[in-house]
Amino acid sequence: MCPCSSMRRQGRRAFTIVELMVVIGIVAILMSLLLIGLSTVSRQATVTSCLSQLRELFNAHTSYANLYQECFVDVGLPHGGGGDPKRSFVTTLRGFGMDEVALRSPLDRSSHWAPEFGEGVPVSLSGGTPLYRRTSFGMNNYLSRTYSPTMITGAGAPADRLSRVPRPDQVICFLLMTERGNYAGSDHPHVENWGVVSNPAALAATQCQINAIDRRPPSGSSRSNWSFVDGHVATLTFDEVFTSPQENRFNPGL
Repeated sequence: MCPCSSMRRQGRRAFTIVELMVVIGIVAILMSLLLIGLSTVSRQATVTSCLSQLRELFNAHTSYANLYQECFVDVGLPHGGGGDPKRSFVTTLRGFGMDEVALRSPLDRSSHWAPEFGEGVPVSLSGGTPLYRRTSFGMNNYLSRTYSPTMITGAGAPADRLSRVPRPDQVICFLLMTERGNYAGSDHPHVENWGVVSNPAALAATQCQINAIDRRPPSGSSRSNWSFVDGHVATLTFDEVFTSPQENRFNPGL
């Protein structure tokens, strides 16, 4: 037998169990990093898609305002009490390029959508009638001619048109409604109530989905998508849109 051939055979050896475990561990780490990266990219794409829908909603709203002498759309979907769905932007914007499919955000995880959307779990019974979710989005109630705090308290005219909003780039127009509870079937929050409690974020979260992006317990650092009266959209923390009744981006009078 050739001595060289014998030496080559003696020099060969198999992987040890430790070496195999190290290789498998490295592959597992690389796969987990890849999955995290893909998940992050997918999540950001969903956030961007939601922002795009907010722009579409604003464009439809602008078309409405152009037709009605700068008057904003209104709200009317109830949150446990009375309401008038015919007055809601969900209804009035149908002739301006919006429908209920377009009003459902890709970030929305609510199970309260109407049966035609394949969900069928009512939010509540309003007068014996099942109340379902009709939109992911809500409108800042300070801009409503019906549910503005100024109308409720009789303090003055509502900021229901562009000429009554001094700083349109600083005032929120549309937002994401909470996915559960009575407000899940509504199209507007009641921002004027948030500042009367010690933890505004906790109360706001019962009306709006302030953590639509991070999905952590609601807090000042919770992140969601918001649109403004001038048409721009942004992903912001709750602290960036509401600090107190005297400092927030909802009340046009501040």
